[in-house]
Amino acid sequence: MTIIAFLLLLIALSPTVDADVFKCITSSGKITYQGKPCSSDAQQEKVPIEPTDPRQLAEAERRLAIWQMERDKQNAERLEAERMQRQEQHRIEAVEALKRSAEAQRQQALAELRQAEALENQYRMPAYPLYYLPYQSRSPYRDRHRNNNLPPRKHKYLANP
Repeated sequence: MTIIAFLLLLIALSPTVDADVFKCITSSGKITYQGKPCSSDAQQEKVPIEPTDPRQLAEAERRLAIWQMERDKQNAERLEAERMQRQEQHRIEAVEALKRSAEAQRQQALAELRQAEALENQYRMPAYPLYYLPYQSRSPYRDRHRNNNLPPRKHKYLANP
């Protein structure tokens, strides 16, 4: 719609030229407007061109100026919105990069801590023995407090073979 209004405004603003405009209707019904006479197979009509009134011309120029100002304002607002959106996107990307960097540093610190613990534990003696003594039915200190003449007691879970 604005393109049509703009074209009509340009036509209205153009200086009056002593040229003819022809309306050509082809046999298929297609209508074209041109500055030259139509071909022989098309129906031709001459379109009358009226001179423009200076008041109408001034009004058209005023509307064109208003339309251009509104379009420039819309373009400026659109550009400002795009600039703000790009800034926000850059800010979000920077925050994400900082988060990734912090996570990578945390992972690196944990890896270094695990490596340090592994180095410390490498030479540390365990608190428990690395071997187990075979099961003894009698404790070496068991007979000290008892009468040595009695046979050792049998454990209730151990059966005599």
